[in-house]
Amino acid sequence: MDRRSVLAGIASTAFVPGVLRASGAALDKAVLAVADARFIAIGERHDNPDHHKVQAALVAALKPSGLAFEMIPQVHEAAFNTLRKQGASREALAEAIDWAQSGWPDWSHYAPILEAAPDAYIACGGISSETLGKIYRFGEVGLGSEMTARYALNEPLPEAVQADMLNTQYEAHCGLVERGKLGAMVSVQRAWDAAYAEAWRRAALKGGGRSILICGNAHARLDQGAPLYLRAALPDAVLASIGQIETGDQFDVGEKFSVLLTSPRPERGDPCEKMRASMAPK
Repeated sequence: MDRRSVLAGIASTAFVPGVLRASGAALDKAVLAVADARFIAIGERHDNPDHHKVQAALVAALKPSGLAFEMIPQVHEAAFNTLRKQGASREALAEAIDWAQSGWPDWSHYAPILEAAPDAYIACGGISSETLGKIYRFGEVGLGSEMTARYALNEPLPEAVQADMLNTQYEAHCGLVERGKLGAMVSVQRAWDAAYAEAWRRAALKGGGRSILICGNAHARLDQGAPLYLRAALPDAVLASIGQIETGDQFDVGEKFSVLLTSPRPERGDPCEKMRASMAPK
């Protein structure tokens, strides 16, 4: 395989992705495909343990000097890095960020990702409840003037992107909320993506080298997720994205990811059943 031919186009996010099984050979191929990128997003379906194992393996292979996490609130960043430098245990790190009450999957899924880059600076992208309240009131500009300017949050999205994001929100809400009422959720999504891009950028600045963002697949998308906003702040950045799906998924790749990996589907119930119950009249 000609490495340069594989890597061609990553800087312009035009790499033609291929669906890969998450085997050792597939992981090696994924590493090769993104090897020249300084900024790499690795997506996940949050409740799939195999996705987290793949993330840990990729982080170990790519050796970033900075790791950014969607799941950890920014308010914990300084203390978390201090504890890491002091050699804190998995349990102590989880307690410091109140992981048990966070609503995320078990800490044992994410700790190996951190341990795969023991010397990396950890940037935390989670938005505080106070800032989230401002976003719900004012839209994505609720992140503040500096973030609005850096990530062009006061500029409207292209119509096709706006429509696609509305459709994504409609599906995420199991078709139980009218599309026209989901515009606010698109603004929240934009704000999250910008916040994760900022953490991704900060991980590179503090770490001094390659930066990896660990996030959900939607946030890892090249066309409308955190990479889109990082590109606004750092137009010359060389970036790539690895998405993760499950066996049997019908996925229109397009130019959403540089590489797409497939892992087995875990047993899970109907995610819409609980939502229907919560929205049913009392």
